[in-house]
Parts: sequence; structure tokens; C-alpha cells
Amino acid sequence: MPALPAFSSTTLHEVPPAPRAGGMSQQRTVLVALLIAFSLAGQLYDTAVDGDHWPFSSYPMFARPRELLVRVKRLYGVTENGEVPIVVPRHLAPFHEARLMTAFKRIGRRDDRDARLTAALRWTLERYEALRGSRAHDGPEIHGMRLYVITWKLDPGASNRTEPGERRLLGEVWR
Repeated sequence: MPALPAFSSTTLHEVPPAPRAGGMSQQRTVLVALLIAFSLAGQLYDTAVDGDHWPFSSYPMFARPRELLVRVKRLYGVTENGEVPIVVPRHLAPFHEARLMTAFKRIGRRDDRDARLTAALRWTLERYEALRGSRAHDGPEIHGMRLYVITWKLDPGASNRTEPGERRLLGEVWR
């Protein structure tokens, strides 16, 4: 049997310590924990307030199962001869319909929705008439503004696209 080499106490001190396997420094661990906490807090905040701040958006378009109904909010102006659809952005420039209807949707979720909806519709009516008065559009003079939820049943051929099944009045204002 061969003899084992002799080690002295000075030889052991010359060997560098083995590196830690898979360990992180305390500073890196704190940094990672802070990043995770920030991401989680941002996501929870956007979920709680139904916010849309990238990258924490709740992406509401994909958050519900599809229905066999299509519901949209639509504005109508009331003239002496009946109702006319308000075409956004033509009648309410520079606003776009998607943003305007999203604002109405958010107003509808608030506790003070009736007062806020009335104020928003009044502002919309005033904006329409101001733009018409400055000849920014050629729409008719309107005396009132109504907001409806219009519901269509999905039809594969879209044969009912011009005939909604139901119109429900959400609010109206008059000049």
C-alpha cells in the first residue's frame, strides 16, 4: 500500500476556499426580492383600480368568455325630428369612440355614476354644438344627448347588423 502524502498545517492554509455552489450575495438577493415585490405591487394596484399601465395591464379584452351577444354604448343626438347617431371622432374631434366609450364605462362603475354621467353627457352635448357652431362638422343642431347600450345577438351572416335587438337608455341631457 503506498504511503499517503503528509500535509502540514501550512499546506491547508494555502488552498483557496471552494466557491459556493448556486449561492447569491446578500445584495443580489435583496435586489431580486425588491424587483419581485415591485412587480407584484404594480400588478395588484392595476387589478384593484382596473388600470391599464404597461406592463401591469389586466387586458380586459381577454378577461371574459365570449358571449353570443354584442353590447356597445352609442351616443345619439336628439333633434326636432328624432334621434341621430353621433359619429365619433367626426362630431366630437379629437376624441375617438373607443376612448370615449371606455370613459363612459368607467363612469358607470362609480358610486356617483349618475351625477358624473350627466356631467359627461352635458359636456359631450356642449362639445358637439361648439364644433358645429365653428363649422368643424356638418351635423344637425341637437337639443339633447342620449347614451344607450345597444345589444345584438351574434348572427353568423351578420344579417341583423342594422337592427339591434335591444336599446337601453343609460342617460340623457337637454339644452
